[in-house]
Amino acid sequence: MTAALVLPDLTALPKTGPLFGRAALTARRKGKASSSIPANAVTLRGLRFDPAHIAAYNAVCGLPEGTFALTYPQVLAAPLHMHVLLQPNYPFPLLGMVHIANVIEQKAVLDLDARYDLRVQVGDSRRVPQGLEVDLRTELLAGTEPVWSAVTTVLHRLPGKPGARKAPPPAPPATTAQYRPFSVPEDIGRRYAPVSKDYNPIHLYALTAKAFGFPRAIAHGMWSVARCLGELLPQLEQAPARLEVRFKQPLLLPSRVTLKFQARNRGFDFDLLAREGGKLHLSGRLDGSLK
Repeated sequence: MTAALVLPDLTALPKTGPLFGRAALTARRKGKASSSIPANAVTLRGLRFDPAHIAAYNAVCGLPEGTFALTYPQVLAAPLHMHVLLQPNYPFPLLGMVHIANVIEQKAVLDLDARYDLRVQVGDSRRVPQGLEVDLRTELLAGTEPVWSAVTTVLHRLPGKPGARKAPPPAPPATTAQYRPFSVPEDIGRRYAPVSKDYNPIHLYALTAKAFGFPRAIAHGMWSVARCLGELLPQLEQAPARLEVRFKQPLLLPSRVTLKFQARNRGFDFDLLAREGGKLHLSGRLDGSLK
C-alpha cells in the first residue's frame, strides 16, 4: 500500500507553468492496473474570490453577468489537482490523462467577500474497460463546513484485456427537447487559458495539438460545460445546486454545435452535439434547489 501524503498547507495557488513542466517529466511513470493509488491531500488556506476574475471567467464562458457558476471553484482547484498528482508516490503519468466526468454540488449560498479553505484529496479508483479511473475530491470549506464540493474523475488508459463494459442505463421517458445552436471559435482555447491558467498545448493551436495526436486544437472540457450553463441558467427556475457531466468526444476548434436540453423535475438533462453528424461531446444534468 502506497502511503498517502498530507502535503503542507498552501496560502496561494501553485503557478501552473512549473506544474506543466513537471507534468511532462511524469512520462517516465509506469503505473499498472494493480498500482496502489495514494490518497494525497492538500489544503489552500484563506482563499478569497476576485470579482474581476469571476467577471472575466463569465465573459469568456458566455455566462450571465453577475453569475457565480457551479464550475468556477472547479477551475480554481485545477492547480491543486495537479499538485497532488505530481507527488512522487503517484504511479501514473499526467500526460495522456483524460478528464472524463464531474459531479459538483453547492450546499450553501456563498459570501463572495469571505475567506474559504479549498481542500483536494485523491479518492477512489476503479478498473474500467479503457483503463483506471481515479476520483479527485474537492471541498470549499467555510471553517469546517463544506459549502461546495466536487468529484472530478480522470482516466489513465492502460493496455491489456479490458474489463466488462457496463450496460447503458435505460433511456428516460421522451419529452419535448429544446435546442440552442452556437459556434465555438478557433481561438477559444487561447482566450480561456489566461482565465483558467490551463495552457495545455492541445487547447491552443492546431500545430501544438497535432503533436499530441489531434487534427486541430480542442476546447477545454470545463469551458464547454460552462458554455452550456450559459444557455441553461436563464431557463432554470431555482438557483443551481448540482451539476453532473460526462465528457464524451473532443470538441475540435472551430466548431458549430447544438445544445439539446429537456426539463426533468427541478432541472434539465442536456447534451452538447456537433451541428453536423450529431457527434456527442458531453452529456449532463443540472438541478436547481438551492434557496
